[in-house]
Amino acid sequence: MTNNWVDRHYKWMFILPALVFMTVMTVIPVAMTIGFSFTDWDLLLGDSVRFNGLENYIRIICNADFWNSFVITFYYTFLATFLEMVLGVAVAVALNNEFAGKEFIKTMILLPYMMAPVAVGMMWMLFYEPSSGLINYLFGMLCLPKSGFTSVRSSVIPSIAVVEAWQMTPMVIIVCLAGLAALPKDCIEAAAIDGASVVQTFFKIKLPMLVPILFSIGLLRFIDIFKSFDLIFAMTGGGPANSSRTMNLLAYENAFSYYKFGLSSAILTLVFVLVIVISCFTLKAKNRWSIQ
Repeated sequence: MTNNWVDRHYKWMFILPALVFMTVMTVIPVAMTIGFSFTDWDLLLGDSVRFNGLENYIRIICNADFWNSFVITFYYTFLATFLEMVLGVAVAVALNNEFAGKEFIKTMILLPYMMAPVAVGMMWMLFYEPSSGLINYLFGMLCLPKSGFTSVRSSVIPSIAVVEAWQMTPMVIIVCLAGLAALPKDCIEAAAIDGASVVQTFFKIKLPMLVPILFSIGLLRFIDIFKSFDLIFAMTGGGPANSSRTMNLLAYENAFSYYKFGLSSAILTLVFVLVIVISCFTLKAKNRWSIQ
């Protein structure tokens, strides 16, 4: 009897440690955050936690700071995702050809992806430094005007998005390279025999077949960037003048500057809901494309 039970349930025994880990590290914290979002938990008023219904959500919706962070979050997410996808596909197509030093270049491209976001942010802040940074030094050599980059409101989000793309584009490149390697060779060879150029072959044959993969990696990158915190916090802390304060930074500020943990939990819950909604719409669009 014992052997029969083991035979029926051995698969669950293998995944049980992972399920326990996910429950403790993900499910329980998310559930607690959602629960605290309906309370007035404020450390400045003591340790008492009182249920206040939807009051936190009403305060958020009526708060201009939240909507400013909402716009900044989407602006940063769309810009960084666009940069990563365009650069990732372009570099993957280039690396899909045979040339000397290809493996070395592929290895070097992966290096930024292996670095910690905080370290990347601090390094790029040195590059962006207005008076003695490397980029402004190069601008001076090219007789171009110097820029404040992260100290100017109009350029801070694009500057951080470039850093995000620099670090995370290797992930897109790897996935696109795998997709290109899996494409059927007969279609590509038939197009070459018919006289199609390299550009025509890419846009008419390769790219349409890569769309499901691009949808998947694009969604993963969008979600990851949408909840980004460490890189922005390390580079600007939400400045200048809150012009790079995303929803996650707004939640952090409410929790650890004003000790309003209930309000912070409500903001994070809204971020969680937005990610789910965006994921559902994207997956639905992907399924429609696959059917067509």
